[in-house]
Order: sequence, then C-alpha cells, then structure tokens
Amino acid sequence: MIVTPSEMRVLEQAAITQEGVPSLRLMENAGMAVVKHYLDSLSKNANGLEKPVLILCGKGNNAGDGMVVARELHTRQVPVHTAFCMGRDFTGDAETEYQRLMASQAPTFDLAEPSSMRSDYSVVMDALLGTGANKSLPKKIDQLLHTVNALPARKIAIDIPTGIHPETGALISEYPFQADETLTFHRAKTGLYLSPGRFFCGEVIVLPIGIAESEKEGSRIIIDDRAIGAFFPKRIPWGHKGSFGKVGILGGSVWYRGAPVLSARAAFNAGCGLVYAFIPSFQDGERPVPFNPETIVRLIPSEDGFISMRQIGQVTTEIKEMNVLLIGPGLGRQEETMALVRAIVDQVRLPIVIDADGLYAFRGATDLLTSRKGSGPLILTPHMGEFATLLNQPVKEVETDALSKAESFARKNHCTLVLKGATTLIVSPDGTVYFNLTGNSGLAVGGSGDILAGLISGFLPTVLEAPERAAVLGVYAMGKAAERYAIKRWEGSLTPSSVLKILPFVLKEFESK
Repeated sequence: MIVTPSEMRVLEQAAITQEGVPSLRLMENAGMAVVKHYLDSLSKNANGLEKPVLILCGKGNNAGDGMVVARELHTRQVPVHTAFCMGRDFTGDAETEYQRLMASQAPTFDLAEPSSMRSDYSVVMDALLGTGANKSLPKKIDQLLHTVNALPARKIAIDIPTGIHPETGALISEYPFQADETLTFHRAKTGLYLSPGRFFCGEVIVLPIGIAESEKEGSRIIIDDRAIGAFFPKRIPWGHKGSFGKVGILGGSVWYRGAPVLSARAAFNAGCGLVYAFIPSFQDGERPVPFNPETIVRLIPSEDGFISMRQIGQVTTEIKEMNVLLIGPGLGRQEETMALVRAIVDQVRLPIVIDADGLYAFRGATDLLTSRKGSGPLILTPHMGEFATLLNQPVKEVETDALSKAESFARKNHCTLVLKGATTLIVSPDGTVYFNLTGNSGLAVGGSGDILAGLISGFLPTVLEAPERAAVLGVYAMGKAAERYAIKRWEGSLTPSSVLKILPFVLKEFESK
C-alpha cells in the first residue's frame, strides 16, 4: 500500500489520538526499526563495523528519527558520528531526542562546510528533511548532498532521500541523495515510486512503527508477480477461437502504416482468438506494411490515405461483431478522422481501447467520454504529453501533479487510465492505482505504444469483468520483456519487434505464477 505524505500524517495523527500512541513513541519506534534493519544487515557482512556510520541530521522529526538511530547504535558499541547540518535548534519530540542523544555521549559535530567531512565512513544515513520537504533546497544542502554522494559508502535514506519531492517524485535538489536503500515507515510514500525520484531511492523497504492497519486506507498497489498470477487469464482447454475474443483495430494511415501491424501482432501474443485490422485503402502504387497472415485485413475506402467521417457507415458495420475495439494506432489527426473517432466512441457498445492519435479526438473535450451513448468499458493509454493534451494543460503543469490528476481523470470519466512513463500508472474507475516499475529506457522508442495497446486489447476479452487487469497484464509483460532483452544486449538497441519476439516467453512464466 502506498500513501501520500499528507495521508501518512493523518494515519500518524489517528494513531496518536485514537490509539493512544504518543508521538514520541512513534519516533522511537521508527529509529529502532532502522537500527534493527541495519544490525540485521551487518550480520551478513562481517566487515561492517570496521568504519564508523555517519548520520546526517537536519531539522524536524526526520532529524529526530536519525538521533534515535545514532543513540541506539552508540549504546550497542557501533561506531557512529552524528553531523548536525542545519544547527541544533530543535523543538518538540526532536528536542527530546536531541537531549537523549547528548546524554548518551555519542559523538556529534556541527557540519558547517561539506568539504571538511571525513571520507572513511562505511555508511551514510540521510535524516536531513524527511517527507516535509517539498520545495527547492537551499544551496548549502545541495552542496552537502553533492559531497555525500561522492563518498564510497553505503547510503541509507531514512523515510525518503533528501532532494526528492515526497509526493510527486520530482527533484527538488540538483544533487538528490543517491540511496542504496530507503527505509520508510508504515507505508511507502508515493514519491518513492514516481519518476524521476524513484531512481534515487535504491531498494525501498517499509518498516513497521506501531501504527495499526486500517481498512480505510487508499488503494495504491505495486504490481508484482503475485498480482500477475492472480490476474493472468486461464486458458479454456476446450475453447475455440471465439472463446478468446475478436479484437478489431481501427488504425493506420498513409503516414503511419506500420502502427496497426504492431498492435495486431501484440494482440495475438496476448491470446485473443481473432484479430481484424480496419485500415484505409491506399492509392495505386502505394503498398501497406504487410500484416502477419493471421490478421484479417479489411480495407476502408479512402481518397487521401486517411479514414474519415465519410466512412462511418462501413466502419460501424464492420466493427459490430468485435468483442473489443482498439482505436488510434497510426490513425492520423485529420479533423475528419477525429470526428469519426468521436462518433464511434459515442455510439458503439463495445469495450474500447483508445491510444495514440485516437486520444487527440478528445483534446480539451473529455466531457464527450462521460456523455457517450455507447456502453462498455473504456481504456485510455496516453503518455504524459498526450495526457496533457487531453486535459488541455501544459505538460510541465501535469507532470508536477500527475498522480492526483490521473486519479481524478479516471474517476470523473469512468475509464481505466494507463498513464505511460518510467513509472506507468494504471488507474481504475474506482480510483485504485497500480504502479508498474518494470521496463527500461529501451521502451522509449516509436512503436512501443502500439504494442502495448495491442497487448491490452488482446487480454481484454478474457477479463471484461475487471478491465484494468488487461492493462496491468499488458504493461507488466512489456516491461518484463524489455528487462529480459537487456540482460545480454544494450537496452538502447531495443525495438518493438524485439519485444514481440520475447513476449511469449515472458507470458509463459506468468502462466505458472
């Protein structure tokens, strides 16, 4: 389960006021949990005690957690130095922990100049600012982080690495603390899993601190093998091609002829029984990109290489026998084409996946999604730029609050939203959010989105009772395929066609989970 920092503060306050757990006890529990984790890790490394541990303390409760760690390590005869990086003026529980630390006679010093810091520490623990820091950091802290990151020591962030926005994952420092591990408390924070912050967190480990479990907490989930095992559709031994669904793909244009081909191949990989491609006919002498022979290709008459509103009658007739319709791959953004997309989404009573150019039909007009006459689940698969286009907002504005905007969008428009990125978010209409952490930069290449849309569409006929499962399966599978490719090859050389070759092996592993 993942929470925002403000939601975590509510949980902490409930523990204090309703469960009677003093705030100081929570701070002690947090520090002790870090100590236990650290000492347990030392039992696997006999050389861990040879050099001292450095704990960087800043302000507030995060510094208080760090001072508990320092005191308790000292009492256990672990060499530890506490550096006060923002003075020694504390209040509340942090002041109490400061007095306890000083009474323990553990070594402390004031770090006025980062360049004066020793370089022979075995571990550096970051207890500078915690989850309360959400604005650009002072230059002094930036310089400190730059120096610390260069130290040849294991680096552990307490609750969150300094320099990462705790809610959005944005960078609020030029040199965020580059953690090998992040030890966070009770619940992981959203900023630990959102890009680019997640790439500074190392392994994220959630430690209990004595807050009771609550069924009222929001539903944000990391996709893992266990979830995939629960979601992966079981094949019917006596099934026929109709049992596994007909997927129709409305896409392609004179500009983008290969996109629907990739989607069709991916849909077959996801196990559907039949794939139909509805593409524009081309002018004499023009050749469409060849589909795999299993795809049933239906040509829609076209004067200029784009499907338009003039073909609405034929298109609606052709697609009515489908179980799922994918709209968008390579479709183009001609106004007549966009009008056709809007009309189909409004009228057709089918589960629909909208990707790529199909999304541009609803630029600043997402009310058309909620007012549609057609029934059937909707899945939208935008990347950040396309999502900003849907919202009619600048990309930078959307990036600063992407999670919240995605949650709101899915609820408001009664759809499953797949917001693609380094961390892909799948948000269901009820607000459940699935965080996908698989994949690599090799997927940042033209055609990846076409494959993902095809995968989702191919899974969808067998999971219609929970459409978001098709999105979870498709996103996770594609990320796993990219990771497998990069085991022996440079990830920058990955192509969508390479992904298609690897997917059957990845999906076979899913079947056994």
